[in-house]
Amino acid sequence: MDYNLKPKEYEIMKFIWENASEGVAFGEIHSYVNSLGKNESRQRVNCFIQSLMSKGVLSATGEDRHKIYVPAVSRKEYEQLVANKLLKQLYGGSLSLFVSALSGGEGLSDEDARELRKLLRERNKKK
Repeated sequence: MDYNLKPKEYEIMKFIWENASEGVAFGEIHSYVNSLGKNESRQRVNCFIQSLMSKGVLSATGEDRHKIYVPAVSRKEYEQLVANKLLKQLYGGSLSLFVSALSGGEGLSDEDARELRKLLRERNKKK
C-alpha cells in the first residue's frame, strides 16, 4: 500500500501515534495542528483527517462529534513502507548503493559500520 502522506498529514499522524493508546479527539488534533504555528480552520483540519482516513492510515470510532481517531497503521509499519519505497525508487532496491549515497561516496565511518553490522546480526538472528 502507498500512503503518500503530505507533510502536514505526517505531522498529524506523528501526534496520533504518540497518543495512540487512548486515541485522539478532533479538538486535540486541531489544537495540535495550530500549535505548529499556522492557524488552520476546523474545516481544513477535517480535510487532513478525511484524507488520512481515505489513505487507510487513520481510523475512527464513535459518532459524528464524538469520534476518536486511532492509527490504522503503526508508525513502524509506515516508516518501513516509506523506507522500502525510497530504496526501490532511488537505488533500485540496492542497500549498498543507498549506504554509499548516505556516506557521500566516501565510505562509512567506523561507528556507522558498527551500527550496520549490529543491525545485520540482529536481523540474521530473527531468521
